[in-house]
Amino acid sequence: MRRLPASGAIGMLLTLLIIAVLFIMMMPTLKNTGGAGFMGSSIKKESVEEHVNKQVEDIQRMRRETMQYNQNFGE
Repeated sequence: MRRLPASGAIGMLLTLLIIAVLFIMMMPTLKNTGGAGFMGSSIKKESVEEHVNKQVEDIQRMRRETMQYNQNFGE
């Protein structure tokens, strides 16, 4: 069997073609996985800020309650 000089390049092109077809087929699945994805973040900035602000307020409230508890029962 005689080996052609271009057989390696043809094999590489076929491999790239297969990878491209698989990537195109998997693109909708990758878009739906969430997170940042390819098109930017789907998380709304305002809702994240509101959530963080609520958590900070809850922590501050618990801290004040703890300080009041320690003042009342620490004496």
